[in-house]
Amino acid sequence: MESEMTPRERVLCAINFGGPDRIPVHRYIFPGAFHRHGQKLVDFLNSLPDDFGVGPVTLPERPQAEGEIEYYTDDWGSKWRRLIGYTTGEVVEPVLSDWSKLPQLQFPPLPSPEHFEAVRANIESTGHRYFTWGGGGSLFEQLQWIRGPHNLYMDLGEDRAELHELADRLVDYRVEAIRGYLAAGVDGCGFSDDWGAQDVLLISPRQWREFFKPRYKRMFDPILEAGKVVWFHSDGWTLEILEDLIELGVGVLNPQHHCMGNERVAQIIAGRVCLRSDLDRQYIIPFGTHEQIVEHVKEIIRLFGTCNGGLILHGEIGQDVPFENIVCMYEAFAEYGTYPLDWLD
Repeated sequence: MESEMTPRERVLCAINFGGPDRIPVHRYIFPGAFHRHGQKLVDFLNSLPDDFGVGPVTLPERPQAEGEIEYYTDDWGSKWRRLIGYTTGEVVEPVLSDWSKLPQLQFPPLPSPEHFEAVRANIESTGHRYFTWGGGGSLFEQLQWIRGPHNLYMDLGEDRAELHELADRLVDYRVEAIRGYLAAGVDGCGFSDDWGAQDVLLISPRQWREFFKPRYKRMFDPILEAGKVVWFHSDGWTLEILEDLIELGVGVLNPQHHCMGNERVAQIIAGRVCLRSDLDRQYIIPFGTHEQIVEHVKEIIRLFGTCNGGLILHGEIGQDVPFENIVCMYEAFAEYGTYPLDWLD
C-alpha cells in the first residue's frame, strides 16, 4: 500500500536527501521489449506504482519488422538511417556538411507560447502530483547531428572558430527554451549527452573542460538560479568528468555506472548528488540469473541509497531482456527499496 507521500514529494525527497518513504522508480522501456512480450508486459507495468507519471502504458501502434530500415530527416535538416521502432539511428547526411553553409543554417522554431502554457496547464491539472521537467536537450550530440560525428571531431581537433560560433548559438537557443519551461513551473530540466565509449571519454577531459564545461554552465545557471533541478544523462565512460558535473550543479546524474565500476562511481557521487541508476543492461539485466539481478539491485541501493535518499532506481529494458528478468528487477526494487532499509542490518 502506498503512503500519503505523493510521487513528486518522493522524487524531490530522493533528489534532496530529504528522506523518502521508498526509493522512487523510473521506468524506461524500448519499443522492442513491447514487441517481444506484448500485452503481458503492458499489464505488468500498469500494475506497478508510477513515480513519474508515465502510465498507463499501451502497446506501440506500429509493429517492428526485424531488420527493416527507414530513412528520415530531422527537424534540423539532417538525414538519418535507423532500425524501425527501436533505435534513433545514425546521421548519414548532416545538414551542415560544409562550413560554408553556416550563415544559412536555420534552427527549428522554439517551442511556442502555447506549448509552455500547455505544460503549465498539465501541471496544474494534476495538482503537481508528479515531478515535471522541461527539455534542456543536448549540446555535444546535437553538434554531432548537425555536423556529422566525423566532422565534429575534426572541428574539435582543429579548434575551428566556426564551431565556437555554432556552439554558442546552440546554447543561446537552449537557454531560451529552458527559460520558457521554468516560467511554466517545471521542477527541473533534463539534458542528455552520451560522453563515453566503453572505457574512455570520447574527448580529453582537458578539452571537455575548455570547450563544453563553460557552455553547460550557461545552460545550467538559469535552472539553478530558479531553485530547480538539473538532470543529466550520459552513457559510457564519464568517470573523469563526474566531479565537474557536480561542480556545475547537476542534481540528478544518470551515468552508465556499471561500466566504470559501481564502487568507483559511488566514491565520487554517493551522498553528494542523486543517482538515477542505470542497471547493467549489457549483461546482468538481459542475461543474468534471478539471484544476480537481485544482488545487483541490492548493491546499487547499498552504495547509493543509504544517505536518506540520493537514489532513483531505473533499469533500461530492451528487447533482449526476458520477461522473467523484468519482473525480477521490479520486484527487487519493491522488496529492497523501502525505507528504512532493514535488510542492511
